[in-house]
Amino acid sequence: MAVDNVAQVRTIVLDWYGDHFVEFPWRTSKNPYHSLVGGFCTQQTQMSRALETHRRWLNAFPTVADLAAAETSHVIRVWGKTGYPRRAVHLQQSAQQCVERFGGEIPSELNDLLSLPGVGPFTAEIVRCFGFGLEVLTIDTNIVRIFGRIFQGDLQPIKDTSKNRIKELSDEFVVLGRTDLINPALMDFGASVCTGRPKCESCPALHICKAAPKFKSGQVPEPQRKSKVYAGSDREWRGKILELLMHYSHPVSEKEIRKILDLESDEQTHQLLIGLEKDFLISRDKHLVKLG
Repeated sequence: MAVDNVAQVRTIVLDWYGDHFVEFPWRTSKNPYHSLVGGFCTQQTQMSRALETHRRWLNAFPTVADLAAAETSHVIRVWGKTGYPRRAVHLQQSAQQCVERFGGEIPSELNDLLSLPGVGPFTAEIVRCFGFGLEVLTIDTNIVRIFGRIFQGDLQPIKDTSKNRIKELSDEFVVLGRTDLINPALMDFGASVCTGRPKCESCPALHICKAAPKFKSGQVPEPQRKSKVYAGSDREWRGKILELLMHYSHPVSEKEIRKILDLESDEQTHQLLIGLEKDFLISRDKHLVKLG
């Protein structure tokens, strides 16, 4: 793909973004800590919920030092029903490592960021782009969809477009600069227009999209993956146990947890608690369980 075609797509997406800009504080505050929190909040979470969690989190823990010194039980309570509560624990552990290893500052080097608990390439590049103003692109599923469809003609780029090709296209966008603008523009364009089932009729890049004729002919993307059943899963029961513990200021016995939640057996209760303890979400002492 020639650079001029990349530039054309860039212009189209930026023009669209100018009319559809939405304020997200971790993108505009130019604060690495705010961006780190934003990166954690947006992992597998809707933007509306991520925004609420981000606001609540910074009210409770305004600085890296505040988060590092907090009681883990309080950290989990502040995270609340955001989902995947291990992220809250990992975020606190990252803050503690920043205090111990980086003088209380969020590092800007990619390898340093990736060494922090729970920080992957997506979160690291959010921090580098929005927190430090570096010219990098944050590759999320939305950007992969846009690149794979417009430039490659793949209906389901997450499965079909090679990582090397995504990296090549990403590098071409970076060369053109202002990733602080094109990053959020691409992410929001993918979340609003080039969605799982794309809204081709309202896409300003329709005329140059290689996947558009396939969608127009009635082809549909194969499911990215089979959806896991949540009801009755260990994940649901883990969430119920944590929600129960949030209502108590004192430890709760394992038997009481099983009775209140009507769990199937002592063994099921035991295995769920082992998993939660392993993730540092609970602690146990003589069959008494508490949050954090």
